[in-house]
Amino acid sequence: MIDQLYQKAILKEAAAATGSGILSNPDVKLTVHNPLCGDRITIYLNLEGNKISEFSHETKACVLCQASASMLAECSIGETEQNIQSIYDNLKQGLLDKDLTDKIWPEEKWETLNIFQPVSDHKNRFTCVTLPFESILKALRGDSE
Repeated sequence: MIDQLYQKAILKEAAAATGSGILSNPDVKLTVHNPLCGDRITIYLNLEGNKISEFSHETKACVLCQASASMLAECSIGETEQNIQSIYDNLKQGLLDKDLTDKIWPEEKWETLNIFQPVSDHKNRFTCVTLPFESILKALRGDSE
């Protein structure tokens, strides 16, 4: 199972750790954790109107969660809560349907989420992939520390 889940593309994305770190004066800061597996992510956001202008994270989690947070950092700048919600919904449904393909993403930049296709066979690991999205949505809705 570990070889199937932790493919090179996922390991590479986790190692990139895009957006890892702390924003000095974030508009929003929020920590969310998954008590079932111990994954923990702190989200830092700056906003311009209703759009994300800066995003960073501190992720103490499995490789799946780290890779997802890194991808979110790559793709979330300029997005609104509504757009992130749509991506999150597509990601969850794609995992459930075992069909993460290019057709479910509204923009090409989100197609990198296709690397999580192997996770669709392991329902107990879905939250590892979705936790960064759940965190940013909570932060955008005003749940902050």
